[in-house]
Amino acid sequence: MSKETKLAKKEAKAAKKAAKAEKSQAAAYDKLVKKIEKKNAKLEKKANKKNKPFVPLDIPTQEEAFAASATGESNAKKIIEMIILILLIAYLGYFCYMFANFTMPPFVNGQTETTEEGGGAPAEYDRYENPHDITTTPDYSVADAKAYLKQVLHDNWKDLGYSSDPSGGSINYTNNITNVNNADCYVFTAGSKTYAVSVKLQSCYVSKDGKYSPLTFHEDEYLF
Repeated sequence: MSKETKLAKKEAKAAKKAAKAEKSQAAAYDKLVKKIEKKNAKLEKKANKKNKPFVPLDIPTQEEAFAASATGESNAKKIIEMIILILLIAYLGYFCYMFANFTMPPFVNGQTETTEEGGGAPAEYDRYENPHDITTTPDYSVADAKAYLKQVLHDNWKDLGYSSDPSGGSINYTNNITNVNNADCYVFTAGSKTYAVSVKLQSCYVSKDGKYSPLTFHEDEYLF
C-alpha cells in the first residue's frame, strides 16, 4: 500500500470522525436550545400572569455553548487535581512528623526493654490463688441422702420387685453408717428393704442376703 493511499485513508477516517462529532454537537445544541425555549415559555407565562415585563434567556450560538462547556470541564478538572495535591501534601507532612518523632526502644540482651509510661518500674503481678476453699466432693447431710434415695426408689421400683412406687412412703434413717466399697454410707429402711447411700451421694445400694448390691439408674425426671 502506497504512502498516498495510507494518507488518504487516514484523512477519510479523520473526516468521518469529525463529521460524527459535529453531528453529536449539533444534536446536543438542538437539545439545549429546546430546553432554553421551554424555560423562556414558562418565564413568559409567569411574567404575564404577574403583569411584569418578560426578559427571555439568551440562546447562545453553537460555538459559544460548546466553548463554555469546555471551559467548565477544564475548571472542574483543575479543582479535582488541586484537592488531590493538597491531600498528598498533608499525608507527606504527617509521615515526616511521625518519622521525626519515632524513638526506637532500647535493646537489652537481644530483647526489647519495655517499661511503663513515665519511666516507672515494670509491673508486678500477684501469684494466682484458687478462690475455692473446697475442691473435693463434700459429705452431704442425711436429708440430702434421703432425697437421693427417694429418687432412686422412684426410678427403680420395678427392678426392686415392688408392685408400686414406694418413693411416696416413709423412708427412715437407722442412725447407722456402714462402709460399702470403701465409702461411708447412711443406712435407711424403706418399703421393707434396707438401703445404703454414700455420704457423698455417689452411689446407692440395696441389701440382699446380707450383702449390698448397687442399683441401676434410668435418668428419669427428678422429684426434688
